[in-house]
Amino acid sequence: MGTLNYIARRLLFSACLILGVSVILFALINAIGNPIEILLAERPGVTEEIIEAVTKYYGLDGSVTDRYFTWLGNLARLDFGTSIIYNQPVGDMLWSFGIETLKIQIPGILLALGLSVLVSTLAATRQYSRTDFTVIAGAMLGHSLPGFFIGILLILVFSYWLGVLPSYGAYSTRNLLWDSEIADGLWHMVLPVGMLTIFNTATLTLLMRSSLVDVLRQDFITAARASGLPERRVVFGHALRNAFIPVLTYLGILFGLMLGTAPVTETVFTWPGLGALYIMAIQQLDYPLIMGETMVITVMLVGATLLTDIAYVVIDPRIRLG
Repeated sequence: MGTLNYIARRLLFSACLILGVSVILFALINAIGNPIEILLAERPGVTEEIIEAVTKYYGLDGSVTDRYFTWLGNLARLDFGTSIIYNQPVGDMLWSFGIETLKIQIPGILLALGLSVLVSTLAATRQYSRTDFTVIAGAMLGHSLPGFFIGILLILVFSYWLGVLPSYGAYSTRNLLWDSEIADGLWHMVLPVGMLTIFNTATLTLLMRSSLVDVLRQDFITAARASGLPERRVVFGHALRNAFIPVLTYLGILFGLMLGTAPVTETVFTWPGLGALYIMAIQQLDYPLIMGETMVITVMLVGATLLTDIAYVVIDPRIRLG
């Protein structure tokens, strides 16, 4: 019952948080004025009648309060409106571009998690050795370098110098690799996924190694070793599970901000995902697209945080629900 009450409270808080973000977002977007007038102001031959007709078409002729509740009701039905620039349903655009973003973000996070667990375990179990110092130095270097710089280095080495991997795009415009769209798509994913993996592995390794070193000093680990358990079982069966809690918080943020951090990666590699779409929407003042994608990012971040809080209890039963 305590767990259910905790989940219910967290769901209520998350709903209130999302509602608050929607109010702030709607207020900020409408503070710029009528986007139709701004977009059509410098176009010759555009009369006031045309501006009024387009404004009415996009539902911008009502009061701010009416427009907000209409927009909120549409969001509840997963209707994000119609793009002003592209004249397409925003929901369809978010879905098609979102698939491309998830194709590189999810593999990048999962590969980084697997590598960081292996590398940090190797370093923590050999504390103050050359292996440990090498892992720490490499992780700090990867963490200190900006993500876009890592991407540019990868393009310079593997595309420009070696010429073995494509430097931009999700697919080839001609001459598909092995005449297969799947193989061609995977070929284009290597560098973006590599950039995300390197950057995320560095941060996750630092967190995991630090947490694992602290857990390995705990009394219950000493007791497990004294009872005759193999070292591998002590590390992977007992220490690693307890050391994973701080990392879980960062993982929740990573999954929640997959779309929010996408613009950097997708700009470097000209990847046709939600990050690139977000930048174009801001530049072109496509307010339905801006608002729709911002709300999706908000829901993903709040949802990931909620799932992370619940996962704490599953991983460590010692945590008390408040």
